[in-house]
Amino acid sequence: MIFNDMNKYKINQEWLTKPTGDPFVDVGGYVIKYLQGLFPEEDIKQMLEFITNMYVNDWDAKLNTFFLNSKITQPSFIGKRKIEETEKYFNSLFKDENGVDGYCRITGRKTKVFEAGRDNSIMSGSGKFVNFHHFLDAGLKLSKEVIIRLYFVPLGSILLSGKVSMVFSNDNTLSEFFVFENVKENLANIRNGIKEGVLKSEYKNPANSLFAFIDKILMQKEINKSLVGPVSLTMYHFTNFGASPEIGIYHLPATVFLFYSFCQTINYKQDWLNFVRSHYLNSKLPGIAYNTKDGKMELDKKEEIEVYDYDEFKIWRNIVYEKLLADRSIVSEFLKWSKKGNKLNFDIVRVYQQNIGNMKKETINKLLELADFIIKDRSENEIKKRITKLNGAKRGSDLRRFLLGLVTENYNNGSKEPLITMKDYTDYLFGDSANTSELRDVLLIAIYQKMHELNLKVEIDEEIAEEIID
Repeated sequence: MIFNDMNKYKINQEWLTKPTGDPFVDVGGYVIKYLQGLFPEEDIKQMLEFITNMYVNDWDAKLNTFFLNSKITQPSFIGKRKIEETEKYFNSLFKDENGVDGYCRITGRKTKVFEAGRDNSIMSGSGKFVNFHHFLDAGLKLSKEVIIRLYFVPLGSILLSGKVSMVFSNDNTLSEFFVFENVKENLANIRNGIKEGVLKSEYKNPANSLFAFIDKILMQKEINKSLVGPVSLTMYHFTNFGASPEIGIYHLPATVFLFYSFCQTINYKQDWLNFVRSHYLNSKLPGIAYNTKDGKMELDKKEEIEVYDYDEFKIWRNIVYEKLLADRSIVSEFLKWSKKGNKLNFDIVRVYQQNIGNMKKETINKLLELADFIIKDRSENEIKKRITKLNGAKRGSDLRRFLLGLVTENYNNGSKEPLITMKDYTDYLFGDSANTSELRDVLLIAIYQKMHELNLKVEIDEEIAEEIID
C-alpha cells in the first residue's frame, strides 16, 4: 500500500472538506467529502491511494488540462513510476519537507505552507513571472490540506469541448451537487469499463451546459427546498495545459436563475419550452424550423421532411440561452415569436422585464392597457394600421406621437378617463431611464398575445422592428 507512513503525520481533517470560497479548492473538498461517504472507514492516505491508482491505471494519467508537468503527468515517468513519484511527493508534504511557516493563501491559516505552481494547483500563474504573486513569491503558498484537495479536482469535474468545466454557486448545496453528480458518473464510467479519462459533457458550449445543469437542479425537490435566498451560478471553463493556459468565466446572476425557474413552473413550462427550443441554431442546416406540435426540428428537403429529436438538437447553439448568460435582452426574440402567431403567456414577458429588464410594473400594466385600447372593438384593417405604424416607429419622437395619437382618439371618443395621465407619461413611459425600444417592443408583444387570446388573425408585413433612436 502506498502512502503507508502517513498516519503519524499531522493533517487538519476539517480543512480537507471545509468550504473556502475558492472554486477549485472547494471542488476538491467536495470530492473528498463524497469519497468519505462512500468509504467511511478509509482515511485520507487511503483515498490518495485510491485516486492515484485510478488516475494512472484507469485514466492513463490524462490530467494535463489540470496539472502541468506534475508527478502524475510527467511524460518521463511511465506506469508504476507515476504512482511511486506521487507517493514520494505527498509523503514529503506530510513530513513538512520544504515547508515554511506562513499563512495559507486560500484558508488564511497560519501553518506550514508549500510552493504551489501549475504542477500541483490550478490556474495559479507561472514561476517565471514572480510579480504575479504577493511578495514576489515564485508561486502561491498553500497548506498541505489545500494542495491535497486540488489533487482530487479531476474526479469532480467534467470536460466541455476539451476544457475543464466546473460550476460554482453562492449556495454551497448547488456547488456540492454539481461535484457529486460528476463523481458518480466518473466512477460509474470506470465500473462500466469506460477508461477515457475525465467525464465528457454531451454539450458543446457553456450556455447549453449551464442551463442543462439548472434543469437538473429544478428536478431535485429536496435540493430546491433547501435553497436559501437568491441563487447565482458561475461556470469556470479552463485549461491549465501547455503554453496557453486560459479560463473563461460565465456568470449567471440570481435574477436569471429565478426567471428561468419561474418559466419551468407548470403554468408556463410548455409556452417557454416551445419558445426556447425554437431558437436552437445549426449553421449546417439553414431553413430548419421547430414544430411546436411534436417538439421536433424539421427541415423541408422538398422530397422529404428531415426530422431531428430534442436529444439531437439540444447540443446546437441556442441564442436565447446565450443572451441570458451574456446579460443581453431577449425582448426581440419574444417579439419575433409573438409576431409569428405563437402563444407565449405574457406573464413570462412581465416577469422577465420586471426582474431582468428593470421595467416598472406600472409601465407594464400601462402597456397592457394600451394594447387593449388598440385592439378593442377594432376591425382587422384598423388593427393592422396601428400595428404597422407602431412597428415602423424608428425614433423616440415617432413612438411619442403614436401614443399621443391614441390619447387624442380616446378624448375624442368622449372617454371619462384619460388613456395616459401626466404621471404615466413622465414616470412610467418616458422617464429618465426609459428604454423606448423596449417600450415599443413590449407593447407590440402585448398586442400580439392579446390577439392570440382572442383568436384574431391579422396579416402583418414582415418588417422587423429596429432599435429606436432617441
